[in-house]
Amino acid sequence: MLNFLIILAVLLFLFIFYLNYKFYDDRKKFRLRLKTLEEFILKIDKQQAIQHNQLQLSDDMRHKLKSINATLSNDIFDLNYELFEVLSKNNLLDK
Repeated sequence: MLNFLIILAVLLFLFIFYLNYKFYDDRKKFRLRLKTLEEFILKIDKQQAIQHNQLQLSDDMRHKLKSINATLSNDIFDLNYELFEVLSKNNLLDK
């Protein structure tokens, strides 16, 4: 009976040792996966910041383009008006 209890105690000790080893091994794998995930999140965050800056630049360019188009339209209208006046005066002088 004593031999059975000793064998059982040794087996339980070996089982506890195995579970402890398995726990630390799983913990190590988890830390590695967590580190990989953190690096991936940082990479995505940097890409998101870059895209946000590009979008902001795009919005700024769109506003500038609208103001330039408005100015250009006014200038073209003024030029056409002046041209029309010159042509009108020329037609009046020719008659």
